[in-house]
Amino acid sequence: MIRFPRLAIGSIHRHACPQPMSWAVMGWLTSSGTQVQHFASRCCHSVVHGAAVATGQSSRHLDTWIMSPELCRASFVRGFGDNELAVIDGRFDSARGNAQAPGGSLDTLCQWLEVPRLAVVDCELIEQQGLPARPAVEGLLLDKVSDAADYTRVSRRLQDSWGLPSVGGLERLPRLREAIAALSGGQRLSDEICEQLAAQFGRFADAAAIDRLTRTHDFADGCPTVHGALDDLALADGKRARPITVAVAYDEAFYCYFPDMLDQLEALGATVIDFSPLRDEHLPVEADVVYIGCGNTVHHAAALAQNHCMLSSIRKHLCHGKRLYADGGGLVYLCQSCESESGQLIPLIGALPAIGRAQLEGPKLEPVEVTLARDCWLGPTGSTLRGYLNSHWRIEPQEPLTGYLSEPRHQQDLVGRYSALGSRLQLNFATQIDLLRGFVSPAKAVPVMAVEP
Repeated sequence: MIRFPRLAIGSIHRHACPQPMSWAVMGWLTSSGTQVQHFASRCCHSVVHGAAVATGQSSRHLDTWIMSPELCRASFVRGFGDNELAVIDGRFDSARGNAQAPGGSLDTLCQWLEVPRLAVVDCELIEQQGLPARPAVEGLLLDKVSDAADYTRVSRRLQDSWGLPSVGGLERLPRLREAIAALSGGQRLSDEICEQLAAQFGRFADAAAIDRLTRTHDFADGCPTVHGALDDLALADGKRARPITVAVAYDEAFYCYFPDMLDQLEALGATVIDFSPLRDEHLPVEADVVYIGCGNTVHHAAALAQNHCMLSSIRKHLCHGKRLYADGGGLVYLCQSCESESGQLIPLIGALPAIGRAQLEGPKLEPVEVTLARDCWLGPTGSTLRGYLNSHWRIEPQEPLTGYLSEPRHQQDLVGRYSALGSRLQLNFATQIDLLRGFVSPAKAVPVMAVEP
């Protein structure tokens, strides 16, 4: 029996979006009764959240730029859990332009995990530009075909040219794609759109061929060793520390987290509980550390501002010198005010003397490696952080802010006051255990701060 049946889906065109096809395949598999776990091939959050809707569960993340081969394999096995199939998606190196550029590589990940590959072929692009070089894959998914006859014609052409079978496809579906393109950053794909994508893919899907493909490779080495790698790393000294409670903001405003990071916090001995900045009146009383992730802060800014009890509770947490980490939209929530979608400045927590804004253009995720310029509760001076800079969010300091990064162009990408840290970086701390331990280590004495509303 093949352990961990798996499949990679990736674009081979630089200016083509592979996500509708990936969502369609996962939705079709799920509707067919297969329990699917999605893995993104980079440790950064999607602009539009469709995989979770297609599979019914949170996405996991792998990244060859941030992780070692051993850690990738261990993260994959742990994330696979009790599911029946894993789908890893992204862009193959041919679609990235420069295969040596920083950031996770789907091609390398497929080599590390021995994953069979399906290339998403944009049929409109090959009509305009001709065939690209033959991709190093096992099969093809034909995107934007005109109809069933066109699917058959293009399949035969690619079989003759590349010797590769086509195992599924999608028609052009202009209205459906327009609805997807209209979704703003942080929004979830609707159930209706996901169901339509799955149904449309089912018209062309070769179920037997796809099933065979997912079961063609197995791991070369034993799974117990791989499965234990993360636990050995995390539990090396974590259980000896005093138990810490980490309160994680989770609701419609804040929902972008790396599940393996939350798993690792618990493996290090922490108790992880969630709370809602939109609806709860106060932080969990036992909270030692607060973690506020990214999401759609601007859209919910007015509702967040109206929850005066929660704002006061977070301020009191900081006034007592307790730790708080926020990234992306969470960083904006920490600011004294946020610019709403209508341009109004809405007062928020006020831990950082800055105005938070969302860029008008779509978010750009840039792989970065930065260094701590000074000690903070995350780690000592000189510690290296690898992640992705989310340029969707920016802040405008109204008073001096402490910058924690050495690199001049990243002075405002990790800032703070006393025990509050806010970041424009998407960091999966599960891949940087020494920094993750900052969340669960016993608190050091930190000067308290007075936070005004």
